[in-house]
Amino acid sequence: MMKYLILLACVIIGIVTAAPTDLLPTQYEIIPILSSELNKHEDGSYNLHYAGGDGTSRQEEANVVDEGTDDQTLEIKGSYKYINSEGEEVEVSYTAGKNGFVPYGSIINPEISAAAEAAKDLPKSELEEPNNKSESF
Repeated sequence: MMKYLILLACVIIGIVTAAPTDLLPTQYEIIPILSSELNKHEDGSYNLHYAGGDGTSRQEEANVVDEGTDDQTLEIKGSYKYINSEGEEVEVSYTAGKNGFVPYGSIINPEISAAAEAAKDLPKSELEEPNNKSESF
């Protein structure tokens, strides 16, 4: 067993040392953070904002709903932006809550947004998997 472990270690070392170094990044671009803010509240709600020097940004707001009940949860609305490989700005907006995540945006297939939007309002019992009952064949 020990021979195999030593052989495996030698193979791994050989692969790592033989890897072409021109594929490894020699320099990392430092992206400045232009603004960053997070405000947390005692009830669990929050809001945040972030902007980077590369055109990325994110904003999000979460509010407590059904406070003090068994159904208490956070309802979240937000968006993020980035610059894609073609130099175009891409923005995605979303909501999230007790019934799921619903994304919207030019890169999100409209059918996905529509299905998520429709599913979020279904009663919980309709979203759960049916009981797995044994069936005879």
